[in-house]
Amino acid sequence: MRQRKYEEFIKQHVEVEAWLRNRPENTRRQFSERLRDFTTEMCIMPEEWRSLDKFEARDMAWKYITTKIEDNPSVAASVLTTLKSFYRNKNGETLPFDSSRGGKHYFHARLKKAALEHIPNKTEMYQIIDMAGNLRDKSILLFLFQTGCRVNVVQHMKLKHIIDQLGQDTFTLKITPELDFKLRGRDIPFYYTFLNGEAAETLKRYIALAHKKMNPEAYLFYTRSTKPISETYVLRIFKNCVRKAGLNAGSMWTHSIRKAFRKIVRQADIDDDDKEQLMGHVIKGSRQSYYDNKDVDMILSAYRKANFTREVPKSETDKLRNQIEEMSKQHKEDVEARESLIKRIELLEEYLRKVVKP
Repeated sequence: MRQRKYEEFIKQHVEVEAWLRNRPENTRRQFSERLRDFTTEMCIMPEEWRSLDKFEARDMAWKYITTKIEDNPSVAASVLTTLKSFYRNKNGETLPFDSSRGGKHYFHARLKKAALEHIPNKTEMYQIIDMAGNLRDKSILLFLFQTGCRVNVVQHMKLKHIIDQLGQDTFTLKITPELDFKLRGRDIPFYYTFLNGEAAETLKRYIALAHKKMNPEAYLFYTRSTKPISETYVLRIFKNCVRKAGLNAGSMWTHSIRKAFRKIVRQADIDDDDKEQLMGHVIKGSRQSYYDNKDVDMILSAYRKANFTREVPKSETDKLRNQIEEMSKQHKEDVEARESLIKRIELLEEYLRKVVKP
């Protein structure tokens, strides 16, 4: 299959490939595209620019950045961050740009005012999930909502991480820095979260359909080319489902799903440490013992108390109750009619025995 342009650029430059190794796909794409645009416009190879004296490299980067500051300072800041990262990666030297105190090579990145975020409640989340167009997309949204994981976990998880639990009602997920890259710099070796009920059953049905070869090394959620599903694609799925559900897609992002999970956890009647652990946050105090394997059952109990299952509307509950009562009433009437008929048959048989002579 033909490689994308940014992947071709990475492969062409050994130092760029080493710099971006083990980074999330979305980061690889953004960083490589910014670096490629810079080196193309400045007519220099990435390795050449990196080998320049730090002041020469700084001046070239500044010349490129100044063309973008006036139109979009936040974009200019993102490009500068990328260039600093690539240059520093080689031998630890940094580009000598001025600090936030001002100076010749300083600019203020004015950020656009963020849109007001809406954190969906449980009912809204299931309205969004029900709009998924296929089993894979529904499974992804249920997975994110009922585990509270960051989106990069969906991108990195493989079948081997859950294959030995397919016969169980509840999946116990051990989230490590291998799955969630954000844990690497947060002094968290791992944390546990879970998947049960509707989410677990949907995931099993998806696996039965999409993983017939049951290859442990296959990505759990993948595209047609068997590549892992990207964070950008998950965002597109989510936004599309939000719109179909009649909600404002401009006020929700994939991280809003994690916040919906947190909203439910924080409202639950469980220990504060359990709440933080289910979120994969740093626990104050004796963290090592808290993350011990012996605590899995305790954490699972806390997870179940949080209750991520659907809530049946009261009107629907009343409707079902009335149907049950009606069925019971009908059943009682049928039993009485049957007993009456049997009694009539018995009386008729007795009459025939008396009247009809042998």
